[in-house]
Amino acid sequence: MFRNPFSFSGRIRRLEYGLSYIIFLAAFFMMGMIIEVFDEAESLFFLIILPGYWFIIAQGTKRCHDLGSSGFFQLIPFYGLIMIFGEGQDGNNRYGYNPKENHIPTTPKKPFQFKVALPKNKTILDIGNELLCIALLNTLFAIIIKNYIQLEGIRLLLIGFSFIPCYFLLLVLSYKRSALPNLKPYLFRHRVMYAIIIYLLIQLYNLVFLNLDFSVDTIVSGIFLILLITGITYIPFLIYPRYFKNEVSNDERNNSEIIKY
Repeated sequence: MFRNPFSFSGRIRRLEYGLSYIIFLAAFFMMGMIIEVFDEAESLFFLIILPGYWFIIAQGTKRCHDLGSSGFFQLIPFYGLIMIFGEGQDGNNRYGYNPKENHIPTTPKKPFQFKVALPKNKTILDIGNELLCIALLNTLFAIIIKNYIQLEGIRLLLIGFSFIPCYFLLLVLSYKRSALPNLKPYLFRHRVMYAIIIYLLIQLYNLVFLNLDFSVDTIVSGIFLILLITGITYIPFLIYPRYFKNEVSNDERNNSEIIKY
């Protein structure tokens, strides 16, 4: 048990998932007790609870796999009861081997890696710099709108709309008006990273300039904000191919590099 607790691949038994849930609740309770005693620890709550959510969501995904379902099924209300009490599928399924069979891999496990098609001479550091620059610009727009627009509805609408042109600008600068790589997992991660960077910048602004502390409500609203930005940035992702080439030519394929990390 707990061989790869932060991995989203494979299957686990209901016993391991139940113990994982107990560990998560215990860590959450202990962190609350520490904050009650030491007020200074409240600022560390956000940094500690994020790995906890990652852990329980990863374990929940593997438990859904054991039941033959997608990891998204854990978001269904009351499906957690099935995850705790439901019997896993017999034998192997499309998500992996049966954890009850004590399967031991005969070949060494390969390290996790995925391929990303990038324009020539572009590195992961270049992508990070592009994400950070446009995210800073987008955050600046959002702060200006928040401080100078008085109407709440109009303010939220303008902030939400600002993600569309900013992310579209990011795509233009990143891919030089050429076609997007035909790698949907990478493009999805690109949007998620953009949303996470914006959220962290907003929290940094609130912490430094507004003296706002982290709380459970802040974390919940942060997760919602990240999901919202990820969804909104899908709009420029659809608009981009309409203005620029939507197929990669052979020359562009030859000028691309496959980077593993």
